[in-house]
Amino acid sequence: MDKKEECEIVKDLAVQYIEKSLNGGSQNFVKNHLETCENCRKYYKTIEDTVCNENEQDKMIKKQFKKVHKRINILKIILVVILIIILIAGLVVWYKEATFSNLVNKVSEKVEYMESLDNYKITVKTINKDFKKESNSWEFEETYYYKNGKLKSESNQSIFFNEDDSYDSISVFYDSQSIYYEHSNYVRQKKGSAVGVFSYIKENYKPIASTIYSLAFSVREDRFNGIECYVIRFGDRNSYRDIWVDKNTYITVREVNESYSHFYNERVFTFEENVVTDADVDSSILNLEEYNDYTKMEVNTKIPQEQVEIIDAINAQ
Repeated sequence: MDKKEECEIVKDLAVQYIEKSLNGGSQNFVKNHLETCENCRKYYKTIEDTVCNENEQDKMIKKQFKKVHKRINILKIILVVILIIILIAGLVVWYKEATFSNLVNKVSEKVEYMESLDNYKITVKTINKDFKKESNSWEFEETYYYKNGKLKSESNQSIFFNEDDSYDSISVFYDSQSIYYEHSNYVRQKKGSAVGVFSYIKENYKPIASTIYSLAFSVREDRFNGIECYVIRFGDRNSYRDIWVDKNTYITVREVNESYSHFYNERVFTFEENVVTDADVDSSILNLEEYNDYTKMEVNTKIPQEQVEIIDAINAQ
């Protein structure tokens, strides 16, 4: 083999030699040739630089690919985390709204049941504190007795007698020692009217129980006077309204309305079924001797017809 042919063979094997992929004999053949051939050594140097550059480029491409792949994996993880957070937030919102809605519905159903009863007693104790003006602070307790269409509401200041679907009422005031027998041009009371003291949730919260606005309310559990309660709160710690609902009966047992450093108002309720006697609602007690010195007056009360229609519409609900 002449020199020229040998050079051609060596040049053809350049890439394999540089990458060390030749067998032992061929590798030694090329090595020995390069030791004696200046032209082939220069050629190999050029090929080696080219191969090295290509290898470096390949390494850079692979490195960039790894970076991109790593970023894609990170983005996938972030996306999964975001989806999990959205799912958890959605479940929290759903649970909060469902809890509030379910509680409001059960309280409303309980109020409707109470309105249908023929015998019950309600006691309401109210505490009002005015932090700006102490003279506006007071406490008041009133008891409602209802049996078979007759209602008596009594406090340490007065007594009122009413009957369902009646235009007449009797008002007794202890301070002035007076009794008013009043006749009106509208029905003063419908069955279940006294239960209205429990109707705040039904009238104000039920319309929004299944809407996004229910998220403005929170529900927690707490104890009051030994009773396990749900507490519905609207507002924050500085200004809020809390309604305490007996967990077993779904009857409201307490309402608290407070504006920090301004006022505090609390009402405590008790409700009892089938405890009222005929004597509790009998207005004939006003014929007793203790009322002989009271001034007795007949009073006719008339209001505009449009107001009568409004009252009738409210009573019909």
